[in-house]
Formats: sequence, structure tokens, C-alpha cells
Amino acid sequence: MDVCHAPQYLPDLVLDIIFSNLELPDLFSCMLVCQNWYRVINDGRAEPWKLMCRRKIPKELLKSELLSQLHNHKAKLRALYHSWNPDDCSMHIVVKQNGFTLHRNPVAQSTDMARTKIGYNSGKHVWEITWTGPLGTVAMVGVSTKEAPVHCSGYLPLLGIDKHRWGWNLIDKLLLHNGVSHGNYPLLNNAPKYQIGEKLQLILDSENGILHFEKCNEFLGIAFKNLPKTKLYPSVSAVYGNTEISVVILLSLYMVK
Repeated sequence: MDVCHAPQYLPDLVLDIIFSNLELPDLFSCMLVCQNWYRVINDGRAEPWKLMCRRKIPKELLKSELLSQLHNHKAKLRALYHSWNPDDCSMHIVVKQNGFTLHRNPVAQSTDMARTKIGYNSGKHVWEITWTGPLGTVAMVGVSTKEAPVHCSGYLPLLGIDKHRWGWNLIDKLLLHNGVSHGNYPLLNNAPKYQIGEKLQLILDSENGILHFEKCNEFLGIAFKNLPKTKLYPSVSAVYGNTEISVVILLSLYMVK
């Protein structure tokens, strides 16, 4: 056996021990070394993912309902890295320590927005968004680019007010982009209003420039078409004090060309 390539053929147990001491960027680098290393690391149930989850995500959160749809440690860790960005939100929003939930402080005459840490301009991706506090007069969910400011004065439909945002107002059930209404949503007959605590799926198809939503596995219709190829970030805007909103990425697929 070539000594230079010997590490590739170490037993899985030994590789698990080695990989368990690495951080995420190093793990991704190791996946590129050879097929054997890729196989060991790519297993979402592998020991390195489990140990890293324990280091970075509180035990009670790992077992919580919030992450219940994620069936392995790799998926839960990925969700952490795709959660709310504490450095890309309004000054009136606090991202809780777990990263998955934001809290809007009670500030009058203010509309406040937050984005996730990672945006996409390729592939197809699914997030679960849950409003766990009062909605107020404007409660919007959608996508935005980095160019969209995260705060404005007054109570306004911020997530849809300019060309950098595409949003759905859960209160009046209207779609908005560039300050223009794009019609009622969901595209269903007699669709009930969103209720606090319901889980919404935001689906961004970057390959085809389409954004749509689902609720309880029901397709609500295409919300926006012809989205640009720039990076888009799942976003929310809120006006009600002490409201809380959670986000969890469920699926991320890239197209093979």
C-alpha cells in the first residue's frame, strides 16, 4: 500500500474519532480528499455530526418540536448555519441564543425585518417558518436581497416595499413587490387567514425563479415568478412588540448540470 494514501484506508471507527475533532470547514475539506472519506462524513448519522451538534446546539433544543422534522444530526447542524442572522436584522430585533428564533422588541411606529445567514441563487430550497407571537397589523414573509434595508419608521409592508423584496402579508393576504400589489394569496378558494403557530413552508426554486408557499403539505399557489439570479434570503418583517418568529431549513437541493 502506498504510504501517502494510507490514511484513506483507515477503519471507519478511527476516521470517526479523527473527524470528530474537526470544525465544519475542515470536515467539508476532508470530504474532497477521497471517496472513502466522503462516504464516512456524508452519513448524516455519523459520529462527527452528533458530537458537533452537542457542542453547538443545546440538548433540549436538539429534541424540541422545532427541529422535529430533521431526522439526523447533520440536518440539524445545517439548520443552525441557515438560521437568522443576528448581524443582518433591525436594531429592534433580537436573535435568541439558539439562532432559530427572533424576538421583536416592543418599539412603537417601527417596522423591523430580519434575514437568514445564507442566501441562494441556485438550486431548490425549503424552509419552515412559524410565527409564535401576535401578528399585529402587518406580518410579512418572503425573500429579499442584501440591498434591502431592515428597518423603516411607521407600520408598513416593508418586505415588498421596493425592488429588492418579495413578500406575502399574512394579515391582508396580499403579495407585494416593488411597492405594487401582486394580488391575493393564497391562490385558493376561501383560504383561511394564517393562525399563530401554524407552520409555513417557504419554497425557493432559484433555478426557475419561483417562490411559493405550502401549509400542512398543501400547495398555496405560485407567489412570485421571474425572480432574479441574485442571492435571495428568506426574510420576515414585523410590527408587533414581543412577537417571535422561528425558521428552520428543511431541504436544500442543487441541480446537477
